[in-house]
Amino acid sequence: MSEDKKNYCPAWLFKLVSCVIVYDFIVRDRAIFFSLKKFTSYLSKKYDEVDSNEIETASNIIIQFLGELKIDKNTYLLINHFMYNIIRDKKPAEKGLLKKDPYNGTKTKEYSIDEIIQEFRVFCFACRSGLTRKSPTGWDIVNDNDLGEFREVLVSEFSIDDMIDNLID
Repeated sequence: MSEDKKNYCPAWLFKLVSCVIVYDFIVRDRAIFFSLKKFTSYLSKKYDEVDSNEIETASNIIIQFLGELKIDKNTYLLINHFMYNIIRDKKPAEKGLLKKDPYNGTKTKEYSIDEIIQEFRVFCFACRSGLTRKSPTGWDIVNDNDLGEFREVLVSEFSIDDMIDNLID
């Protein structure tokens, strides 16, 4: 495929998927592998050159960083606040005449693992200082109605059969 025809995943969606994988691992006690397969299956259908290794690396580095912070209680709240801010900044469910579809791919790759990790670290330290917008009490990404089409993927269950089908394709 020629370079000008490529359709890359938007940076906000890459960040959100990486964070949801971390959230699933910490809160829902799901193996990274299952969440990774579920979301890369979705992204691969929509965008070109989705590298599951990049998503896995970003997720693992976020988990490592959260471990380094040594927050015993409610570690997941930092990831929750970060996801909430991504969604509120992008408003993926909104479309209109003056706003393009946030799920449209980009012609160039507009994200890197280093940038995402740096942004997450800065957010965590700003959050601890009280300088960021925090998610409302009881907010859960699964119940957020402002996700647009990603919500369907998020709430869907990824079974062993889906994984086998994904490996065969």
